[in-house]
Amino acid sequence: MRASLILLISMVACGGEQPRRPPVNEPTTNRLANEKSPYLLQHATNPVDWYPWGDEAFEKAKREDKPVFLSIGYSSCHWCHVMEHESFADAEVAAYLNEHYVCVKLDREERPDVDEIYMNAVQLMRVPGGWPLSVWLTPDRKPFMGGTYFPKEAMYGRPGFLDVMRHIAEAWKDPGMRAKIDRSSGQIAEAVQQVYEMEEPQALEAGALDTALAMALGSFDTVHGGFGDAPKFPSPSSLEMVLRAWHRTGGDDARNIAVKTLDAMARGGIRDHVGGGFHRYATTRDWLVPHFEKMLYDNGQLLSLYAWGYRAFGSELYAETARDIARWVLAEMTDAAGGFYAAQDADDPGGPEGEGGFYVWDPDAIRKLFPDAKDQQVLFARFDVRPEGNWPERPGKSILQVLKSRAEIAKETGLEEARVKEILARCTVRMYAEREKRPKPMTDTKVLADWNGLLISGLCKGYQALGEKAWLDAAVRAGRFVLATLTRGDGSLLRRWAGGEAAHDGVLSDHAYVVQAYLDLYETTFDADWLRAAIALSKATVERFYDPEEGGFFYTSNRAEALIARGKSGYDNATPSGNGVMASNLLRLFELTGDPKAKEQAKKTLHFFGARVGASALGFSAILNALDFEAGQPRAVFIAGARDAARPLIEAAWSSADPNRVIVLVTPGLDGLLPPAQGKTPLDGKPAAYVCRDFTCAAPVTTPEELARALRR
Repeated sequence: MRASLILLISMVACGGEQPRRPPVNEPTTNRLANEKSPYLLQHATNPVDWYPWGDEAFEKAKREDKPVFLSIGYSSCHWCHVMEHESFADAEVAAYLNEHYVCVKLDREERPDVDEIYMNAVQLMRVPGGWPLSVWLTPDRKPFMGGTYFPKEAMYGRPGFLDVMRHIAEAWKDPGMRAKIDRSSGQIAEAVQQVYEMEEPQALEAGALDTALAMALGSFDTVHGGFGDAPKFPSPSSLEMVLRAWHRTGGDDARNIAVKTLDAMARGGIRDHVGGGFHRYATTRDWLVPHFEKMLYDNGQLLSLYAWGYRAFGSELYAETARDIARWVLAEMTDAAGGFYAAQDADDPGGPEGEGGFYVWDPDAIRKLFPDAKDQQVLFARFDVRPEGNWPERPGKSILQVLKSRAEIAKETGLEEARVKEILARCTVRMYAEREKRPKPMTDTKVLADWNGLLISGLCKGYQALGEKAWLDAAVRAGRFVLATLTRGDGSLLRRWAGGEAAHDGVLSDHAYVVQAYLDLYETTFDADWLRAAIALSKATVERFYDPEEGGFFYTSNRAEALIARGKSGYDNATPSGNGVMASNLLRLFELTGDPKAKEQAKKTLHFFGARVGASALGFSAILNALDFEAGQPRAVFIAGARDAARPLIEAAWSSADPNRVIVLVTPGLDGLLPPAQGKTPLDGKPAAYVCRDFTCAAPVTTPEELARALRR
């Protein structure tokens, strides 16, 4: 038995080609039918007697002395669907689970606090993490075994799920093995808490920025862009760090990393060239073959990056890419109430081709849709659609990627470039309409506070760069939705809204990203209510998450459900660390309000992670981006004058590629809210801009050209 348990601990994460899904048994109804999460509702007809995360499940486990099987996933997770169809919808598996376990199903996007704890636990067992995450717990919620995806029967070098469940159930009933389980679960729980224990705080100096850039250069793929080999992730926080390095130093190395990566992603198969938006990541080094799920958080961050790239480098490719992201969000990911949906699935429900089939094309489909030979020629050349296909796993099928520029196609076909542009614009609209007739991946319609914050910021920065009014309108509606629906009476946030219900304590990322969104809404609309909202939410975040003794912010609030560990993390995952974003927020608020506590809290947060940043700087990009703001002599731009009259000065401030600045439109009543705004008035009846550093202001300027020059100094 001991050998069996050791074997289970050594299991690897999911990967490799799997068989087509078997047919499911007749549906039943379980407790998940009462939940709001689309992921939990996907499992509501499983024959497994699922419980949602909560006291009821663990009290039952104590009462009946059973282990808890915790299955964590999310609605757009391909392997979660595979495991559901192979095991959780299977009558034999369900019968065994129901007899020997208390089974809990959890949506990691609703409860990232729980997911993080048990992901850390599984990785401490030397199992590579991933979803679905499978964890076995004692009734007091301590983990003793873990893995990821399991086939029902042993195959691909993996133990079968039924075998695993039988081994664990037998061990649970064996007195000697049970004693070992109890000891190891306590040790693992202690080890999880130790993951969050930091070295002594140490000063985080500006030299760490150069170290991080050197690390980025060391892992940069000089051929295809991005970092490392396959799989390739967009890594927005790291790209922001690189763009900041370019702005700080003007160096060619940083510029090359940023431009090559932004270009490659915008042209690659990771981008949906028909429907807009980006897929989660590329499974190939050249960005061609994506994992086809689309996540709101990726697209919010990438919208910000491409808007910044357009301001910095003037590339029309970046403007076009930003427009595509926003088009997809507004068309497919916006709820009538104003919030933005979480994700779109990778799989095509009922589709004949499984994952990715919705997105791929072949020459016959193009010819059938576009009889004109010139249309075909342009589309084949532009998007790499060829008879043999470009996706080795699906011969004859092509994932759209941009291989040739419009100018190259014009030269090749003998058409005017304007004609090529017209063909592409017209045909992609028709391809989108035709594609909508295919079985479509599911949209996860829950609204998450933090991901909405990232998308609101992206739309604001996109509007500043490209002036698309619909983007700003959507950002404002979403901000109002968060204020009205996800904000508690005490000023803190709830995490998610789904099915008309707002629920779950907001975690640090919810609060940090929404504060950032409110600040971006203010710097785009200059409606002082957004500034008030940012200040109020920042205060609530400090009260509930900040550690005044050592610095840094805990991931969960001091009023949240007590889990087996509570910690602080500065490491970026697919989204920037809440500590890094919150440090940036506080530094921005210091420049706006002059409140010294905000700067002290930000610096203490940065120093708390100082020792760990030095060891793996690239993984702490959001922390370093806050450091870059603090060390970069940030500028506050105060623009005095009526909004319409001051618009040319506002646009000049927006057009700056400098990331280390805040913008204020001085309006009546703002003095009490922002003391540094006092005394900033129009000059000789004309709108004037005051550029200030460390609360010392240069002489006011009255023209956009003068302001642009002042911001370049």
